[in-house]
Amino acid sequence: MSADGQQLGRKGLNRCASVWACPVCEAVIRGQRATDADTAITEHVRRGGMVLFVTFTVRHWSNHDLEDLIRVQVREVWKSLLQGRKWARSEAGNLRNRLGVVGTIRVIEVTVGQVNGWHPHLHVAVFLGGRQDPKPKRGSGEKWDPTVREYFRPAAADIDLFEAEWEAAWINGVTAANPDYRPSKRDGVDFKRVYTVKDAAAIGKYISKVQGTDVASDWSAGAELARGDVKQARGGNMKAMDILFRLAALRGGQVADELPGWGSIEQLAVLWSEYELTTKGGQNMAWSEGLKRAYGIGTDENQDAADRQAVDAEDAGAADDVLVHLSARTQLEIGRKRVIVEVGEAARDAVKHGEDPVVAVRAMLALVGIDSMGVWELSADEDEAKWKAAAENAASHSVESEDARAKRKQQEATDLRAARTDRKRLVWKTTDTSTQE
Repeated sequence: MSADGQQLGRKGLNRCASVWACPVCEAVIRGQRATDADTAITEHVRRGGMVLFVTFTVRHWSNHDLEDLIRVQVREVWKSLLQGRKWARSEAGNLRNRLGVVGTIRVIEVTVGQVNGWHPHLHVAVFLGGRQDPKPKRGSGEKWDPTVREYFRPAAADIDLFEAEWEAAWINGVTAANPDYRPSKRDGVDFKRVYTVKDAAAIGKYISKVQGTDVASDWSAGAELARGDVKQARGGNMKAMDILFRLAALRGGQVADELPGWGSIEQLAVLWSEYELTTKGGQNMAWSEGLKRAYGIGTDENQDAADRQAVDAEDAGAADDVLVHLSARTQLEIGRKRVIVEVGEAARDAVKHGEDPVVAVRAMLALVGIDSMGVWELSADEDEAKWKAAAENAASHSVESEDARAKRKQQEATDLRAARTDRKRLVWKTTDTSTQE
């Protein structure tokens, strides 16, 4: 807010709300997801329960397809882990009651290594130590109230038993689905027990160092679950956005040896193609039924709807008098540098002190090595006309016929097969040769 009452903001962006493949929307969505997860985890622990933070991995090699690795972990083994006999019924059913299982949050994280290929893995927060009303029988028409009525600390012996059962179920389930993926007993499953709010705030530091963040004070269980966009992958692995940012930088003429990550333009392009086509339409984050409602975060609606709401809310700015436009290329560079918040603060501070926000943003971007010519002020009329044109264009392409959808799906399947073939031909063959040298 400036001295004369003017407000600064941005609006009218045509957002895709993709957490998988968009560097702009990803940051907004993951930020909101981390906040939601932190709220639930912290409240649950503060009230007397505990959280078991679990990381599941599988054995993987450069010849394995990303789609198959994700399918085995999420659609087969994780699903059976929640619904299978050992976990849901029999003696384990009694164990489940003794533990007071309230729900789970499950997130997929994808990295890729130069030697061992794609590495999708699961992070899961299991809420233990809560008593809820039993769910009504199916078809009764009664609505279930997931409120946690009582909190307690489960016995250590029961947690030990639970961890042993889940470890065995994971290893055996993955092996049955595909013996090539059999996890090792040492690395297949990792458990962290969260008993205090302080534990929840520091849990992320055991996995990775956060870019530009003091891990011990600023990282959290919610961020560990949701903020895959700002976590540094281990062992020379790249996250999805690392692939995209390196690819954009190489195409922009930057020197390969001066950039983080690995891979040529051709290699990165096929990796990104396989990643984007594989993850399109997939569910990155899943909350169990009632868990959001139990902590006043939202409903059990599809996560995609919540993601769309997050980007729409971030883009709200109808009352703003000063609008700063950032080009797509500039936004991509901002995403790579992780300075989105600082851009907004620089502009708002300039308006507050009666200065030119465009000049302030350009100066701030120049300090971190970003070309600032993609920043300029937009009048309200220009913004309205631009947004109206974008909305009309989106509406004209929003209805897809069955025939067009079938053709698109067929083309995507063809492109995915080509990407896999090119990845095995361009990436790993080239990598193996350079490694041997």
